Amino acid sequence: MILAFSPVVSAVNTEAKVNFNKTCEQLDELAYSGNDLGAVYSKENTGFKLWAPTAERVKLKLYSTGSDDEEGAELLAEHEMDYNCSNGIWSLTVRGNLHGTYYIYEVTVDGKTQQTADPYAKAAGVNGNRSMVVDLSLTDPQGWKDDSFTRVDKQTDALIWEVHIKDFSASESSGVSEKNRGKYLAFTETGTTLNGEGTIKTCVAYLKDLGINYVQINPFFDFGSVDEGGDNSQYNWGYDPVNYNVPEGSYSSNPYDGSVRIKEAKEMIKALHDNGIGVVMDVVYNHVYDAEFSCFENTVPGYYFRHDKDGKLADGSGCGNDTASERAMYRKYMVDSIIYWAQEYHIDGFRFDLMGLHDIYTMNLIRQQLNTLPDGKKILMYGEAWKLNTVSDAELAIQVNMFKLDLNIAAFNDGIRDAVKGDNFIPSVGGFVQGVLSSADVKDGIMAATMQWSQQPSQTVSYVSCHDNMTLYDKLVATTLGQGADYRARNEELVRMNKLAAVAYLTAQGIPFMLAGEEMARSKDGDHNSFKSDVELNQIDWSSLTRYSDLVKYYKGLIDIRKAYSPMRCEDKTVIGNMIFYNECSENVLGYMYQNATTDGEWDKLVCILNGGKTDQEVKLEGKDIPKSWVAIANGESAGVEKLAAFNSDSVTIKAGQALILVDEQSFNAAAVKAEKTSIDSLPDIVLASSTATKLAAEIDKKDSPVKKSLPYILGGIGLAALGAGVALIIKRRRKNRGDKHTR
Repeated sequence: MILAFSPVVSAVNTEAKVNFNKTCEQLDELAYSGNDLGAVYSKENTGFKLWAPTAERVKLKLYSTGSDDEEGAELLAEHEMDYNCSNGIWSLTVRGNLHGTYYIYEVTVDGKTQQTADPYAKAAGVNGNRSMVVDLSLTDPQGWKDDSFTRVDKQTDALIWEVHIKDFSASESSGVSEKNRGKYLAFTETGTTLNGEGTIKTCVAYLKDLGINYVQINPFFDFGSVDEGGDNSQYNWGYDPVNYNVPEGSYSSNPYDGSVRIKEAKEMIKALHDNGIGVVMDVVYNHVYDAEFSCFENTVPGYYFRHDKDGKLADGSGCGNDTASERAMYRKYMVDSIIYWAQEYHIDGFRFDLMGLHDIYTMNLIRQQLNTLPDGKKILMYGEAWKLNTVSDAELAIQVNMFKLDLNIAAFNDGIRDAVKGDNFIPSVGGFVQGVLSSADVKDGIMAATMQWSQQPSQTVSYVSCHDNMTLYDKLVATTLGQGADYRARNEELVRMNKLAAVAYLTAQGIPFMLAGEEMARSKDGDHNSFKSDVELNQIDWSSLTRYSDLVKYYKGLIDIRKAYSPMRCEDKTVIGNMIFYNECSENVLGYMYQNATTDGEWDKLVCILNGGKTDQEVKLEGKDIPKSWVAIANGESAGVEKLAAFNSDSVTIKAGQALILVDEQSFNAAAVKAEKTSIDSLPDIVLASSTATKLAAEIDKKDSPVKKSLPYILGGIGLAALGAGVALIIKRRRKNRGDKHTR
């Protein structure tokens, strides 16, 4: 590469030097409003701009590689930058085509010089230590200009499946090619099947058939806890940001070339869009990996972070530091970064980690700026509105302040989460589905916390599991069988509880959200904080699609019901105002009726009855002018939009630990709702004999097992084709995956 660097003159900041002791408020007065911070590339030249008003000198250094350990590494040039005392900006323009050139800033403040990456970097070398000048047009995959996804009209139309990039495909059971397992490109592989056997769909093909319409991806900006040049066995959730506007390199095929990670992240997004699935980006602006060595601290020391009265870093995040969204230039940074991802990467939604650490004004400003983009009003926006112990005089985006936030900024509803399954932080404490808490605790969740802190359902995320804390199935094991039990073993009672929990939040008002694999009883062996546990523990075991095929089908059926019935997806309080909650039920039974007299082509009345108790209960169908004829579309075993049974009565019996969903027969017949049949509907029904099949397979798999010799006679005597299919599948996969931790 031939570079024609422009001549520059010394620009040491002497006369215009800003006193380092000035307050953050005084620095806010120098806030820069331009949109050209960082490296602005063209083929003719690249302009560099850095806001560093307390610096006395800034130098730009250009390199051939992203680290000194790479072949051909050399310092290409270094230049003093010019200072503008009116806005605190250091700038320099370098002539020539700098695409692929790496750079850092050398910033001197109060006589101390630090080398730092560019806070506004759009590309970086290995481990993000050096920024890279990039021609973004060269990173666009084929068809990127035509990439599109039909975003939902209302936030409450979203059905969100949360996944970690490595979890998604690291297991051989995913059917993804070995080179792409745990990578961005795993999402681009078509036709993936369980263990590559060509029968049961996995990964993106499976998600399309499941019916979810958004995938929330755990942080995939550049984070610090994984060595990008290391082996693929490393693991971390990634909630430790280094470069906010750069994709993580460890998920790419080549972390040393700054362009590759960008292109492959875009390919992942496009592949999901091509399958009708939107992408929600999990963003972590509330703290950084290491405040002391961050690009923010190295450019304007003390400004970007909150400190207590003794000068110590605030730590409401529990990660050693809290950023200060109320500061003008960090507020600008958050807005600029979000808009960049939305425009350059076509991101369809943002989930804010520890949103409660950010101020209300900044969150509303982000929403306003997103709304100005084409189709931007349909970009999802939600986060964790927990109240945390930080240091700030600003009003923060916590649950009790949701009435001050835009109606299209939502918060996770921990109320329904804990009411349904039990205390999220105490493994042994159960909830409604375990028969511990009463239905009253769940009722508030069904109403999207509108009787507590939410203005309307569009402000509420309804869920029972996410990446934090135990998976839903592990929680059910811990509360029911004890923390020393086998978390991977199928238990019919727990499967029923899982189904009941799913009915609760998937028929509730709000935005439904689930942890990837919740629908197939995903387990992490009880690990409640697996952020740096090994890959084998965290990865999705796709063979669970066969072990829990009934549960997967149940989730798909509930998703089909929700999609077919708009009252469940109402964004305001209109539907809640017309709901009828049953008053004559026992404390362990929750009954509620939706009414839908205005939407043509849909069901009218829909009744949900949830029995969290240990005994069967007879429930009277309450309400004015209640029909006598009903159709059941969900019970304790199955769910969907098809008729399971008919009732001609004003009361029904609901079995212990199960749910029942009814539709009035007249509107059911008139609407004639049909769900698209997918591969999930044809998953093998081996569950009735699953525990027997598992034990039998283990015995058969032993060398010279007498059971193995007698298998034809055993199967013939039992007369169950499902059992035989289950045994055959289990044996085949055990032999293929022997030694994998996920089979334990």
